[in-house]
Amino acid sequence: MSSEDFIAMLEADLGWRKKEVANLLLMETEQNQLLIIKSTVLLLYSHWEGFVKNATKAYLEHISDMRVDIGALTDNFKAISLKGLIGQVDKSHESLTMVNELNLINKLQNNLNRKFSLPRGFSRHERDKTIVNTKDNLSLKVFKSILNIVGIDYAGSLDTKSVFIDEKLLENRNKVAHGNRIEQIDAEFNLDLIELKKLKDLVFFLMSALVDDLIYYAEQELYFSENEDKMKSYLQQRAKEIEGYLP
Repeated sequence: MSSEDFIAMLEADLGWRKKEVANLLLMETEQNQLLIIKSTVLLLYSHWEGFVKNATKAYLEHISDMRVDIGALTDNFKAISLKGLIGQVDKSHESLTMVNELNLINKLQNNLNRKFSLPRGFSRHERDKTIVNTKDNLSLKVFKSILNIVGIDYAGSLDTKSVFIDEKLLENRNKVAHGNRIEQIDAEFNLDLIELKKLKDLVFFLMSALVDDLIYYAEQELYFSENEDKMKSYLQQRAKEIEGYLP
């Protein structure tokens, strides 16, 4: 995937999702308000999980397609490349010999000279959860862990958003998705239209921020370990912007 294709994919994927949620909210009337709220919560969560998964997997595939030495990349890519090797040793933990462990040491030493590589079409394998796993319940904690996988770390600034993501989005989405009977907005389903629109703005703000981050990382080559100082400076700036956004 070229840089141009990667950027176009991110922008197009985010664009249609924003439009779909906006169109659903336009259908709201006084008579169908609760139905639209419940439907929008389901749709908004679907786009939240789907986009984060698609965008981060596409970024990893973009780096893979560049055929860069693992040793030249930041630590998150080194960690990804080690997953399979460590798994091999874990499977043999009952062995009475040290053969597998010694083989692992040799592989680790040689690993840095290999190219970072993911399976062809990695980003399009919907069920592949080996690296990016939303756990089918993309909480703030899971989101932060996925950011770390692609090398983004402004996690602390996201903690102030936990009420909206974990409670307003996930809890209410789960109540609707699990077939609970909801006939009014109350303590069991505490999301009115005003809060829903704030939630929608926050979710799409985080998704847009992810687009900006991944594009900046790609264009400025922040995946190279030699650019880590530049990456840290960028992340400090982004942390302030994220923390300053109030839904």
